[in-house]
Amino acid sequence: MKLLVKANDTIFEEGDKTQGLFIVNSGKVKIVSRDTERETLIRLASSGDIVGHRGFGGDWTYPISAIALVDCTLSFIPIAIFNKVAKANSEFTYQLMMFFAEELRISERKIKPSPVLNRVAMAIYFTYIAFGFKEDDPGVLSFTLSRKDMANKAGTTYETVIRVLAELNKNAVIRLEGKNIRILDLPSLQKIAQPRVGEPTGEEVV
Repeated sequence: MKLLVKANDTIFEEGDKTQGLFIVNSGKVKIVSRDTERETLIRLASSGDIVGHRGFGGDWTYPISAIALVDCTLSFIPIAIFNKVAKANSEFTYQLMMFFAEELRISERKIKPSPVLNRVAMAIYFTYIAFGFKEDDPGVLSFTLSRKDMANKAGTTYETVIRVLAELNKNAVIRLEGKNIRILDLPSLQKIAQPRVGEPTGEEVV
């Protein structure tokens, strides 16, 4: 089943009964967890990505929400059809298992505490990995998270994100172009976002 979803519309809401999973055909989606105080950005999804799988098992409700960042088209796969395909197609099941393993690996890495510079850099790098650059202007993120979403992803405040972005801009890692972000030095950004054990972590700008 094909679905058309407008920008800022909710695809499914945290607590909704699980009906199936979704494959993003086009567009950009954010996956968030909400509580009474704040919204936490879990991950980003774009063309070819799966969303809604976290609602499988347990009490069969979605533990997170999915929101369209731009106009999107999605394919919806009901639970019954998913189960039939998973049982009949071992390659599909294997690829899904690898997807879950990679998602778990990334989630475990996020548990490790890190300075705010690294977390904001990771939010930018995370956006690059999910969405890439503009086709007509390589270097500029094809979609830039709002400063609020970036703060939610980094687990910090809006004001701190502004300060860290200015620091990265000053150090020529990125260049701020209005609301857009141009990545000037991708290797440096990746190194800041994912420092190796024993390397400086940028705590001086926290």
